[in-house]
Amino acid sequence: MNPQAAGAAPIDPVTGRRPAPTLGTLDIERRIRPHFRMLIRFSVPSKPSTASARARPRRATTEESPRMRETTGRRRLRLAISILAFTALGAGAVVPAPAAAAGRPTIAQGATVKADRNSPTGYTVTFVYRNPHATQVRLAGDLTLLDVNTGTTRYQPEEWQPGRYHAGGTEFLRDMTRDPKGNWSVSVPLHAGGLSYWYRVWDPTQGWENKRIWDPASTNPRPPGESSFRVRNNDVLDAVYVPYAEKQNDPVLKERADYEVPVADRAKRGTVQYIPYTTILGDSGHYLGVYLPANYDANRAQPYKVAYLAHGIFGDETDFMVPANVPNILDNMIAKGEIEPTVVVTMGNHFTGTSLGFASYNQTNAANNLVQTILPLIEGGYNVSTERSGRAYAGFSYGGMTGGVVIKNYPTTFAFYGHFSGNPSLTTQDYDTIANAVGDDELSVFLGNGVFEGNLNAQNAIADNFRARGYAAATTQVPGAHDGMTAGQLFTIFARDHLWSGVDSVSVTPTTVNLTKGWNWARQFTSQVTTNEGVSPAVTWSVQGATSPDTTISAAGLLSVAAAETASSLTVVATSVVDPTKSRSAQVTLTPPGPARVVVKAKAAPASVVHGDTFTLTVDVRAQRAHPKASQVTGEVAVTFAGATQVVALHGGAVVVELPTDGLSAGTYPVHVAYSGDPVHAPTAAVHQQLRVR
Repeated sequence: MNPQAAGAAPIDPVTGRRPAPTLGTLDIERRIRPHFRMLIRFSVPSKPSTASARARPRRATTEESPRMRETTGRRRLRLAISILAFTALGAGAVVPAPAAAAGRPTIAQGATVKADRNSPTGYTVTFVYRNPHATQVRLAGDLTLLDVNTGTTRYQPEEWQPGRYHAGGTEFLRDMTRDPKGNWSVSVPLHAGGLSYWYRVWDPTQGWENKRIWDPASTNPRPPGESSFRVRNNDVLDAVYVPYAEKQNDPVLKERADYEVPVADRAKRGTVQYIPYTTILGDSGHYLGVYLPANYDANRAQPYKVAYLAHGIFGDETDFMVPANVPNILDNMIAKGEIEPTVVVTMGNHFTGTSLGFASYNQTNAANNLVQTILPLIEGGYNVSTERSGRAYAGFSYGGMTGGVVIKNYPTTFAFYGHFSGNPSLTTQDYDTIANAVGDDELSVFLGNGVFEGNLNAQNAIADNFRARGYAAATTQVPGAHDGMTAGQLFTIFARDHLWSGVDSVSVTPTTVNLTKGWNWARQFTSQVTTNEGVSPAVTWSVQGATSPDTTISAAGLLSVAAAETASSLTVVATSVVDPTKSRSAQVTLTPPGPARVVVKAKAAPASVVHGDTFTLTVDVRAQRAHPKASQVTGEVAVTFAGATQVVALHGGAVVVELPTDGLSAGTYPVHVAYSGDPVHAPTAAVHQQLRVR
């Protein structure tokens, strides 16, 4: 007989045995029913409610007999089945863990940032690295602190206080603790921003002895394998992103968090990819980092502006992505409308020879490789600008110095240069040659360093040489040392304040306004800002020339001129938030009112209304005598009724004003009308009517 046809389970081809049959509830009932009387002893009777109930024998009522006895028997049978099943499990099966144990939270790998009121910075970061085979693991990074007031003294993260900043130059090292499952962890307080860290690992199974690795839990894209210079040089970095806490009380750190922490809306985050290419020397196996802004459009009519960024000595194409945090910085900047969507390209310049020393970074080779190899490759594969006005070059340390070679050898290739903690070496002849090549075209040079690196004397001298030849140049310092975090801070300023703004023009409406003195005037101004795609049209408003502190202009462009203002003219200015070099102004002329008298007539209809109704007031302002230069009275009237004032402009010397009575109690209320005056006619004010509310 076919065993499968008879319902038997097939023989296991590995063990050669047939598995035990699975029992249903009815099968179990049949098998244990003969033993029911024995098992029933383990059932627990219901607890009587009183002593008399325990003493009195149970009697079956008409309703419960025999149905309830049958139900009770089934309940006891089910209890017996449960006991038997539990006994069977205990004898030879694995009992699943209780729900609470099965649901224990797993330990989060990587860097976990948590608000901590006991932390000096308001945040504590717990680093967890899983490696059961490691014999020792250390958290390392640019995490010691330097104080702007004490210079070179190094402090531990727990010693943070305002004025102290995480800085490179001295490697922070702290042993991590291993748990039974091979998770290595340590917690430290850190201040706001994107901060550099890595692990040092001893793992005999992988031959690691003080191996420097980035965090395997990190989501930052990397070039594949060991192609990048930092991997081959045992010098990799990672970054943790810490928000700002008010207790840090530092606008620099707040700004760092605003730009360096990933933008909250994931839809506004760009992408980073690494593409293989062959250098100008014919060597393959190298990669370019490419950042594309959110919603990058390969078919956009207007090509994207593009910045080419070069690392310092012993760095590679990952440096400006991590730890300088350029993708996060641009994501936030683009989301705020502070810069138009921009593409970034990073390259590794250690490609001259195979050594891991200085010689592998040849500045001339790097400059030629950039212009002759990388630019054509990127411009052929991405929708980026091929015009110098749409290209920028910036570099950190040795990369900043390489910028001097680029601008000398290719002066018309880039319109914007950023030199971060590394200066170009240029002679007087070099400056003149560059100026002759660039001519009247735009050229902008930005130089900066960290306060712990020294002064800006050299940078200022370079900037002065460019300014002397008619080109824009600026310098700045940030609280940092010679590290990628300083590069990130300098890039933020370079991109936000000095790169292409995307603002073409600003205009203001109205362009001229004539007002009379002695009146509280309010005039609305509007701005029109022409920008590139994605750039904010926001402006800041200001008023110049006022003598009264009560003459102001709001953030929305509403000008308030005080009655006490004595100035004869005011200038209203709208300045682009994104590009402060773009602005436009309007002129406000203030003249004394004329001497010609007027007659003001104000009458409401009806003169009495029920509470909640509205009076309709007609105001007519006429000259007592016709004036040859002003056939009609102009200006404004201020109508005050029941404590509320409405200021309205006259049209043809008249105006209609609605006076609501909501919230007023029954009674009589005066109507006060004041006339502003104009260049011909004199101001006047009087009570014109008593209105009754019933």
